[in-house]
Amino acid sequence: MPNDLSHNWTPKRNPTTTEVAMPSWPIAIGRGLRMRCPACGQSPIFQGYLKVNPECAICAAPLGRVPSDDAPPYITLLLSLHVIAIILVLADRHGQMSAVTAAAIFVPLIIILELLLLRPVKGMVIAVLLKVDMLRKKQPAQPGNG
Repeated sequence: MPNDLSHNWTPKRNPTTTEVAMPSWPIAIGRGLRMRCPACGQSPIFQGYLKVNPECAICAAPLGRVPSDDAPPYITLLLSLHVIAIILVLADRHGQMSAVTAAAIFVPLIIILELLLLRPVKGMVIAVLLKVDMLRKKQPAQPGNG
């Protein structure tokens, strides 16, 4: 087996240009949490509750090409269930709460917290992925049926 340790690998140092001019990390993440375009901060990210606009109306950032499908629910569950677990432990310090009472209180609380956190977390994920220029490829224009 030849010894190739004398050869050093050097990475390509070509600076890559991103498709969208983005602000600093704290500004982009803050705009995403406020559900505004991470690039300009002026246009809303969402059309409805979770449907992402195809692009920003102000700066034309490709918001619809950001692959933010699976991460937001997982992050939302991680955050909200930790909060709920702490509240549950504090509420039932003495072990006197029945399972039915706990379920009646905490299941609706979990659902409400999930629904409140999902949009800002998805906005934050869109901001992070847009900042690192992780976009889906452009779809070629389809000819019209005409």
